[in-house]
Amino acid sequence: MLLRTKLAYRTLRPLAASFHPVRLVSSVPLVRIQDGTFYRQYPTGDDAATNPPLYPKFNFNLPSKAEISDKNEPKLQHWAIVGPSGRTDLLDILRGQHICLPPTARSYPYLLTDEIAAKDPELRYAANAIQYIGFSGEGSGAIGGTRGAYLSARYESLREETDWTVEQFLRGQTSLNPMEGEENGTVHDEELLQEVINDLHLSELLSMPVANLSNGQTRRARIAKALLRKPELLLLDEPFMGLDPATVRSISSLLHRLADKSSPRLILALRPQDTVPDWISHMIVVGNSNQIAEQGTRDEVSQSLAVWKDLANGTTMKSEELADKAILRKAKQDLKSGVLDQQLLRDITTNHVKKASQTYDTLPEGEPLIEMDGVRVQYGDKVVLGDWNKQVNGQIQDGLHWCVRRGQRWAILGANGSGKTTLLSLITSDHPQTYALPIKLFGCSRLPEVGKPGISIFELQSRLGHSSPEIHAFFPRQLTIRASLESAFAETFLTKPKLDYERDLDVSAALRFFRSELDPNHSDKGLPIDITNNAMFPNITTRRKSYVPPDSDIDYADNITFGQMTTAQQRIVLFLRALIHKPDVVILDEPFSGLTASQRDKCLQYIEQGDRSLSIRSTAAGKETSRYNGLSADQALVLISHVKEEIPDSVRHFMRLPSDLGDSTEPLDFRLGILKETSVLSDSKVWETAWCPPSQFRKSRAKKPFEILD
Repeated sequence: MLLRTKLAYRTLRPLAASFHPVRLVSSVPLVRIQDGTFYRQYPTGDDAATNPPLYPKFNFNLPSKAEISDKNEPKLQHWAIVGPSGRTDLLDILRGQHICLPPTARSYPYLLTDEIAAKDPELRYAANAIQYIGFSGEGSGAIGGTRGAYLSARYESLREETDWTVEQFLRGQTSLNPMEGEENGTVHDEELLQEVINDLHLSELLSMPVANLSNGQTRRARIAKALLRKPELLLLDEPFMGLDPATVRSISSLLHRLADKSSPRLILALRPQDTVPDWISHMIVVGNSNQIAEQGTRDEVSQSLAVWKDLANGTTMKSEELADKAILRKAKQDLKSGVLDQQLLRDITTNHVKKASQTYDTLPEGEPLIEMDGVRVQYGDKVVLGDWNKQVNGQIQDGLHWCVRRGQRWAILGANGSGKTTLLSLITSDHPQTYALPIKLFGCSRLPEVGKPGISIFELQSRLGHSSPEIHAFFPRQLTIRASLESAFAETFLTKPKLDYERDLDVSAALRFFRSELDPNHSDKGLPIDITNNAMFPNITTRRKSYVPPDSDIDYADNITFGQMTTAQQRIVLFLRALIHKPDVVILDEPFSGLTASQRDKCLQYIEQGDRSLSIRSTAAGKETSRYNGLSADQALVLISHVKEEIPDSVRHFMRLPSDLGDSTEPLDFRLGILKETSVLSDSKVWETAWCPPSQFRKSRAKKPFEILD
């Protein structure tokens, strides 16, 4: 008995010691991972194909305090995780998700210290101390509220009891039966609450229901909510996605201040095309198959990226002469092992400074498709769209005067909350005020006029192609990929589509062209298919296919549901759905958010050129043809984006909605412009001029890249 007692004590003593609080020292890490391998489910040995290891032998150490540098200066570590995919899995690992083998490889020593116990005992648990914010939850439904049963709900005046305001959401007053002591919410630090509200420019939104927030406003509210929980570590997955340039700078500055105070510590996950903030000190580059391609200080990773850029451009001799040969040797090994590939190199090292590579002619303009003659959207005393006046045909008139003609390509610019989504909802008739405003769609009003019938909702939907975060939020997850595309030919998401032989071929061609992006078992995943004569992919060897592959190559579309795909894949499917039925007007609201650079560029090519690279030999004519050749001169495009690289070069018109940025920056005025032949909005100088405030625009003596329209 005594021997058994001693053995039990020796066995339990290490375990008890590991849970005993230890006094804080500067070397105690907040997160420590030593040679850990992670799995989504516990590995059994028979599921290697369906349950691959995530980041095998991963090592990571995040200090809880500033480290002393060589110059005896305290230095904080600010991390960014960069990669086209796998970022979210890595963030999940850091916050304690996924199976860890061995179990002791992942630990949180700082959470066991006396300092944490004195601050808040609940922070001992990693689930409380580490907060994650992912922005793949589309629309304002990501933060609660019941007004999400249908698209029009957010614009209606009816208020439900559970339509929480932004202030209620922030304070935690979102319970119909609050616990004792929580009647006024769960936030008791009023000073912090006011500081967060001011920093994130939420003051004017406090009384607004969360269901009425725009996408960018929703992201700011979610960041504010997480900060009010006072976490030790905040993991932000693509925090700048969907935000206008001014808000990106504001939030980046806010995050920098928080990071400098270590309250909380921050780790950002960014796409390769996103700009890494200057205050980031350390980086992790995610490679293929959930493996780490590079990890270290920003300077160390930058050296590797310089070598990778030469590899992507085929100039390895330059790398051998100028770069560390060890870095080049490791990069070549990673290429051989599959951690890197040519497409990943291009995604990570793409130079985003772009100018027009050709002269773009404005397409012949046909009859008006969308006409707005003095539109003004108002809720009570609050005007959300059309609160300005402008000279129209020599007269000053109030409201929005705008016309989209057949063949035109429009980009809608504006800060978050400026009314861009409201504008699109008027076109799609999701907004109830469409019926009472001076709007004509395809030459008809929504309501009948004397001697002229109105346009029905079903006819309107058949002539519009629409992709947006709101569509993403409501789209049925149970539909297969093919059924998702075919729903473009139906009156609703779930009704039976009206298909024929030609439409079926169109759907199959689109599935085949985007197979590498949508099929998880495709061997050339991530590589564009046979792109010919395309300036966006100058380094890709052209391969011609003169036959139709067997239909078995698109069987994946019948076996994978919309809900099983990643956010990026879902966005691609909705993008294709908006184009597949060749509508008169294509409406794209931030369609490429969450996509990698190569996926985005391939979608842009599909808009501009179609699937010409996937040639189909007609047995009758003996010629190579394509099912889809891009937008035609009979179609119009209306696109919203905050990122210049996401705007097709064929866009010739733009409209900037006015907005007060809420800080010392000069408010933006209303502006209509048409680009000159050699200008594209993806050019940094053109983009900056389109966004510049009125005083700067007037003072600039440089030649304007566009003409202002009356």
